[in-house]
Amino acid sequence: MRAATNAIAVGLTATILSAMPIQAVRALPVQVAAQTSNWVSQGAEQVKRGDLAGAIASYTQAIQLNSRNTEAYVSRGLARADYGDLRRAFADFNQALKLNPKHAKAFFHRGEMRAAMGDLAGGLKDINQAIRLRPNYPEAFNHRGILRAEMGDINAAIADINQAVKLKPTYTDALYNRGRAKTERGDTTAAIQDYTQAIRLNTQLAEAYGSRGLIYAQKGNKSAALQDLNTAAQLFQRQGNPENYQQTLAYIEQIQDVDR
Repeated sequence: MRAATNAIAVGLTATILSAMPIQAVRALPVQVAAQTSNWVSQGAEQVKRGDLAGAIASYTQAIQLNSRNTEAYVSRGLARADYGDLRRAFADFNQALKLNPKHAKAFFHRGEMRAAMGDLAGGLKDINQAIRLRPNYPEAFNHRGILRAEMGDINAAIADINQAVKLKPTYTDALYNRGRAKTERGDTTAAIQDYTQAIRLNTQLAEAYGSRGLIYAQKGNKSAALQDLNTAAQLFQRQGNPENYQQTLAYIEQIQDVDR
């Protein structure tokens, strides 16, 4: 009796499908793909506007439509990281890698996440894998340089950031980070060159003005130091960064107190 019921069910399914236009049957997955893409695109626009909660909701809608959409998991992971939900962000990157073990971007961002959570060795391991999968990945080289600097290997850090700049000569963050690494190594003249190039590319990069200003102060160039530090302070204030603004004002006061 059960076998007969199954046969009837199969027959009904076949009848329903045969009655549907072929175009409609084929269009169903295409429609789902289009809807998923629309949700992912909407999430990206919401991130640009600073609406992280809305973006997370949009990426979740995309995942509900297609639970195997790797990009939706990676994008939601990034939004969750920016939102401060590191645990769920980490889970999203893990799921992306479960779906696609060769996803360089997912390895890179999971590496960033691990480093942010204090696991520098784990972060380095993931970013190494991202670079193996995508050897022309400037962001991965830049971040690996940052990690290596934090781990005390300044020469390796500079080598990595050199590669990032080679791959992307207008990479402002990499130029700034290389300047920091060179400063730590004591090569302040080369550091000034990197900070200056970063500022040419991004005149709003307050950190570069501040770092260059401090080197000028160390070299005894008070006027150049104060000019850079005042610019940095103005930018920090305008950008809503009160901590760095106050710290920069303190540096300015220290320099001004030298001649008093």
